[in-house]
Amino acid sequence: MTEISKPRKLYLIAHACTRQVPNTDAVLWHLNDLGQSQAAALARQPFWDEVDRLLLSREPKTRLTAAPLLQRKDLPVEEDERFNELRRTPEWTDDYSARVAELFRRPLHSVAGWETAAGALNRFRAGIDHWAGRFPRQTLALVGHGLTFSLYRAHLLGLPSVPFDDWRQLSFAAVACVQNGQIVDDFAVPPGVPHVPRGAASFAPGPADE
Repeated sequence: MTEISKPRKLYLIAHACTRQVPNTDAVLWHLNDLGQSQAAALARQPFWDEVDRLLLSREPKTRLTAAPLLQRKDLPVEEDERFNELRRTPEWTDDYSARVAELFRRPLHSVAGWETAAGALNRFRAGIDHWAGRFPRQTLALVGHGLTFSLYRAHLLGLPSVPFDDWRQLSFAAVACVQNGQIVDDFAVPPGVPHVPRGAASFAPGPADE
C-alpha cells in the first residue's frame, strides 16, 4: 500500500478500559468503572488544546472514551469503521494472548477466523490517509484500539512485526503523538490517568479489551 497523505500532527489515544462480557462480541463492550475514570482524566489533558478534529472508530468504547472530552470541548467528530479493531470471532477464548502472538507472527494469515493483521493494517492506514488528505493543515486525534494501534506503530517504526510484549504493555488510555509519519512521543499514559496494560493479570483470561 502506498502512503497518500501523512497527518501534520496526529494523536493516537487507546480507548479506556472496558467491562468484559463473556460470549458477547467485544465490539459491543462498554467502559467499566476504571475506564470511566480514565476517560475523565484523559479529557483534562492539555494536548486537546492543539486538536482540531476528533476521529473515532464505529465501536461504542471509543465514543464513550471521548464522551467526557466532548462535554468540555466542542470538536468536530468523524466516525470511520476503518479504525475499528481487528475483526475477531465473538466467542470467548482462554488462549487469547496466544492467538494474538500468532497473529503478529503470521500477518498474512487468518488466526481462528480473525481478520489478518495485514488486512487490518491496510484499512487502518487507508483511514489515516483519507482524513489527512481531507484536512492536511489540522491536528487530528484518533481514539482507537490496541491491536490496530500496535500494527500501525510497528509500521511507523519500520518493524517487520509487532513485538508481542509491546502490545501487552500498551495501556488502556495511553497516548502517542505522530508528526509527519514519525512517532515523536511513544504510547504512555498521561499524568493522572490510571495505567492498565493489556497483560495485567486482573484482565485475563479472554480478550483483554482491544
